[in-house]
Amino acid sequence: MAYRMRQPLAVCVGGGTGQPQVLRALRGRGWDLAAVVAMADDGGSTGIIRRAMDAVPPGDVRNCLVALAHDPDAPLARSFQRRLPVAANHPLGNLLLATLAEECGSFVEAVRTLERALGCIGHVHPSTIERITLQGITRDGRRISGEEMIGHGPCTLARVWLEPGNPAACDDAIRAIRSADLVILGPGSLFTSIIPNVLVPGIAEAIRETDATRIFVCPKADTQYESWGLAADEYIGALYDHGLEGCVDAVLVHRVKTGEGAATRIFRALTPAEVAADAARRAFMETRRLPYSEDVLPHIHPVRADNAVLARLRDLVPLVEVRDFSLADAPTAHDPLKLASAIEGVSGWHRSRQR
Repeated sequence: MAYRMRQPLAVCVGGGTGQPQVLRALRGRGWDLAAVVAMADDGGSTGIIRRAMDAVPPGDVRNCLVALAHDPDAPLARSFQRRLPVAANHPLGNLLLATLAEECGSFVEAVRTLERALGCIGHVHPSTIERITLQGITRDGRRISGEEMIGHGPCTLARVWLEPGNPAACDDAIRAIRSADLVILGPGSLFTSIIPNVLVPGIAEAIRETDATRIFVCPKADTQYESWGLAADEYIGALYDHGLEGCVDAVLVHRVKTGEGAATRIFRALTPAEVAADAARRAFMETRRLPYSEDVLPHIHPVRADNAVLARLRDLVPLVEVRDFSLADAPTAHDPLKLASAIEGVSGWHRSRQR
């Protein structure tokens, strides 16, 4: 009798806009999917709900739920992302998560309820459900408090940590990582979307001890602020400095197929006038309830991946896969088909293994 082997489990660790990108790239390609989501966000709608309802941040969880919905384009899934002018422009999904957490007595149970409502094809696991604040120190010695401030601070980050420093990890997140066949870190904001997960006690240990292939998807491009000016090998160095040394089996690096590598600008911190101008533009957008996108900033530039950087990277990671992940009109996003192909090629899992 013919039988079907179990589907391999891919666990995406991150947050922000990069994590749903990976989930969408891999869905429908023979993977069981799970997301372990950072829970330090305190900006925008999420930050307001955190303060007003003493809630854990719902925004990144909401985005992953929609990415895993049975039909992400169905009216219910679209409604989750819809901002409601009658509710201070909060996305419906954020309000549902926060309200259901009160009704169910647990944020995790609220997530499970919405997974069922959306018919999700995978699971979303917060890395912790304790109230935490991200703290950081910049490379020029300034301390910054809060994920929103860190993500838009005056200089590249040197180190981040959580307060309190020992929040309990969600058991489901630990189990998913330990049972995974593939763990994907990124793409996403290094210090505010990826590293906050591994700072939760137990998460880094699970990544270290899992039998999964562990892949870091290096961002294609940086914006100013938290990681601006870092080369691809420095991203790995930062992961290692925050508890993941020896825990990355492969890294995917974007590099255009021309010349020595991606052109970069000489690194410099924004001037106070530039920081003030960007803050004023953000405030204007918020008062007009217009979407604020980092992609419109003039400070985007490719993550440096020239030959010297790649040589250093190969001293840090067993396998470095360099590809052109360009996606038209999206300087910070990976082409989903190219990304899925690269992940599957590096992981060693292929759909042909299914029976």
